Amino acid sequence: MLGVYSACMFVDFLFPKRCINCGEFEDFLCSECKSLIKIVGFQMCPNCKRKSFCGKFCRGCAESFYFDQLILCFIYDRNTVLRKLVVNFKYKFLRDINKFFVSILVSQFLKFFRLSEDSFSKENVIVVPVPMSKQKLKVRGENHAKILAQNFAKKLNLKFCDALWRNHREDQVKLKRHDRLVNLQNSIFVKDEYAKFLAGKNIVLIDDIVTTCSTANECSKALKNSNVRLVCVLALARG
Repeated sequence: MLGVYSACMFVDFLFPKRCINCGEFEDFLCSECKSLIKIVGFQMCPNCKRKSFCGKFCRGCAESFYFDQLILCFIYDRNTVLRKLVVNFKYKFLRDINKFFVSILVSQFLKFFRLSEDSFSKENVIVVPVPMSKQKLKVRGENHAKILAQNFAKKLNLKFCDALWRNHREDQVKLKRHDRLVNLQNSIFVKDEYAKFLAGKNIVLIDDIVTTCSTANECSKALKNSNVRLVCVLALARG
């Protein structure tokens, strides 16, 4: 009987991995194409987008925002290799891409997350995914933010909590910027059974791509209404 490692080797022999960008037989992304993906070396104010080392708001920029910090991993462009990775992760769910994304999420979090030492402990940091409506979940089959969050929490030995739920609204991708900002208002809530548990905690909110930050902000609003101490949004990229 084949062991797990031998079985994986056998599968790779029968179905060799090809780069999803150029088609070369090497890995899900060949070394040359992987070098084209730029990891963010500094963060920006989520509002005005001025350089901000930890992704915190500039003075005066935090008004109407409920989260405290936004940490991004990649520079996102709809025509880059990264877009192909995201599409393949969302719609084909390639395990190797998930591992790659999680490793970068962990690296960026450890580099940019800031919390006073007296309030930082693994017991006080909870990893929460951006939720997906039941209708959308039926179409997608998986909440990919949840998968990222679960694996991220496991890597850092942090508590994972699928604490949020949301009403179905029109897909944000189909809307213009102004409409995105109002579409999700009062549509995301903390599940009743987690409200007391989250109080006083520091939340790492995981998402894949943020654009206007309206979804992350609505999630953060619900979390702050449950008296969480801080919300750090950790996302792969900003569109």
